[in-house]
Amino acid sequence: MIDNLKTWYFALSNRERVLVSVAGALTVVVVLIFGILLPAMSALEQAESGLDEAVQRRGRIEATVAAASLQKPSAVPPAQAGIDLVVTQGAAEKGFDLLKPANSAPGQVDFRIEQARAPALLAWLSELESQGIFISSITMRSATNGSVTVEAQLRQADP
Repeated sequence: MIDNLKTWYFALSNRERVLVSVAGALTVVVVLIFGILLPAMSALEQAESGLDEAVQRRGRIEATVAAASLQKPSAVPPAQAGIDLVVTQGAAEKGFDLLKPANSAPGQVDFRIEQARAPALLAWLSELESQGIFISSITMRSATNGSVTVEAQLRQADP
């Protein structure tokens, strides 16, 4: 096949060989630019902007956590209502969907929230601390849409 192409190419006149060579070179340039260079640059730009967004989101979350951890809980008496009721009502007011297991120890509540915005969640947990309900354990996992999935265990302060 290559021999056929060589035979065809050398059978062309000088003018036709120049035109075919220029057309081949232009084809190579167009394929390099539009097939390789521009898609690679676009992918790098998208990766860079995604990284910038992730770094900014992480910075906001870390700043919120740092601000929340610096606040000392005041000596507020524990909530008069049961912890389960206070947490459930507070979550409903803030728009969180709580998923709770059936059994929890007295004076504590376990829950899971599938999608929550980190700043709103941390503000709600700070409000609960001001009511005498404290975090025993918490696990936050980031989701693809910028929200977080939360598994937490809260306990009521001792009177």
